[in-house]
Amino acid sequence: MTPTNIHLAQRVTEVTPFLAMEIMERAKALEAEGREIIYLCLGEPDFPTPEPIVKRACEAMQAGETRYTHSLGRIELREALSEHYQNRYNVTVDPEQIVVSSGTSPLMLLLAAALCDPGDEVILTDPGYACYPNFIRFVGGKPRFLRTRPEQGFQPQPDEVRALINDKTRALLINSPANPAGSILSRSELARLAELPIPLISDEIYHGLTYEGEEHSILEFTENAFVLGGFSKAYAMTGWRLGYLIAPKSAVRALQTFHQNVVISANSFVQLAGVTALREGEPYVAEMRAEYDRRRRHLIPRL
Repeated sequence: MTPTNIHLAQRVTEVTPFLAMEIMERAKALEAEGREIIYLCLGEPDFPTPEPIVKRACEAMQAGETRYTHSLGRIELREALSEHYQNRYNVTVDPEQIVVSSGTSPLMLLLAAALCDPGDEVILTDPGYACYPNFIRFVGGKPRFLRTRPEQGFQPQPDEVRALINDKTRALLINSPANPAGSILSRSELARLAELPIPLISDEIYHGLTYEGEEHSILEFTENAFVLGGFSKAYAMTGWRLGYLIAPKSAVRALQTFHQNVVISANSFVQLAGVTALREGEPYVAEMRAEYDRRRRHLIPRL
């Protein structure tokens, strides 16, 4: 039989591999061959998911919580997230502003699609998380890179961002605590960035793992922002694939409609486990954070 010549779209072939995953997959193959592997490739906790979270998921599955949910996410989880932002940041978030999905990555793609027409730009810091540019390019947008400096924690400075803004600029993406720099934006820095005349996308997935200083959400300073968050890092739930996006009310319906088509909904029982994480998980997060900090303090002087 003659092989079929399959044409692949340029937007797919131009997506670069996520090298952290490529390394992990190669390491798994070597491990299966009997090699002893130390994994330093992914931002993944080495703790198990806290027991109450696992228990809640098992109970939910046994109770038949295995069907589709509301495309924005279960109301129990969205209400728990709203309470979390009120208690932690003193910010009021309407549960109807929250889109829950299977991790933050599909939400990044949905958000890029919602904000960018072909040729539109999103300002990204360099260095930054490797997947951001691919999401933007995939929908026809253009990443506009801002080279950042070590003395400022590789975080964007408002004046330098302002110099890059043009009539095609749709957003600035910030990340605090940052991947890969590990730095956080202070209250004053976030306040100054919030004054820029463009929406902000704030990736806050590493909240809960700050060791020095105080972490803040961009929502403390502006409503003109999109916040990405999730359960993977702080709650040791990487494989559960549970994330959320908080959006301005004017953008929610468009995001929801796209989400209905692409994802439908996050897993029902995983969402219920997320409620337990928010309401019972903090002692476990504090314990993990203390151990990470102990290791950090051991390593830094040796580096």
